[in-house]
Amino acid sequence: MHRPGKKLRRPGCRAGFWFGLAGVLFGFSAAASAGCGSPAGTVRVVAVDERLDIALADGRLVRLAGLDLPKPERGDPETSRAARDFLAARLLGRTVELGLFARDTDRWDRMLGDLSSPDIADGSAAAALLRAGYGRVKPEFETRGCAASRLAAEEEARRAGLGIWRDPEYAVIPSVDAETLSRRDGQFIVIEGRVRRVGFGRSYIYLDLAPYDGPTIVIARKLENAFAGAGRPVEALAGRIVRARGVLDDRFGPTVEVDEPAMIEVLRRFDARGVGKPRP
Repeated sequence: MHRPGKKLRRPGCRAGFWFGLAGVLFGFSAAASAGCGSPAGTVRVVAVDERLDIALADGRLVRLAGLDLPKPERGDPETSRAARDFLAARLLGRTVELGLFARDTDRWDRMLGDLSSPDIADGSAAAALLRAGYGRVKPEFETRGCAASRLAAEEEARRAGLGIWRDPEYAVIPSVDAETLSRRDGQFIVIEGRVRRVGFGRSYIYLDLAPYDGPTIVIARKLENAFAGAGRPVEALAGRIVRARGVLDDRFGPTVEVDEPAMIEVLRRFDARGVGKPRP
């Protein structure tokens, strides 16, 4: 970070990793647009576990890609149970369309996908969870084509105070709320604040948020063109109120490393919530 007396951490190289995965993306057809994935046929759902992973009749397991979902060990356990019940009611025992985002499974042998059906009000399981407030958008390279519609669904639920948005553990954290940030090390968070300074290093760009000793958003220089192409040139972010999301690293001061343009939203003044004061 660009602060006197503060040790600078060396961010990881996750951005390069995600760009290296570009070859695994599929194009998606209009038939699968609700799920934003490549159509992979019909499947039957036989179980939804407590972490909202979805078991199929053929033995495969699906992780809903690009979402941060409520966990039993975090916040109010009732929120996690309600999310599971919500998803099971729409999928369990039904035949649905599978959309995949990658050819390979993750380290836990889960497919990265989404499930869609005309019986699901919002078209896909991911969209339905977001609109009901049972998830937050967690951008991944594979799901970048879904970001805009998913963020809009999340915004509706957040404004209405649905699901996890009633739980302080998942609330948007103002950058001035140092106390809450100190308890979130290693967790995926959503943070809002005014960019007081944009600093350019050799390999990274630093968005220092207010106050002076507030958190810093770190962006790899190789992503500079991607941000510009998404309508968010980093040099123009100084003085703007932004909402960013990512895993908080508090080893050398609160830092969130961003590896997708969708992980930073530029807010209009009246859209910002709690930027100038800690949230209760």
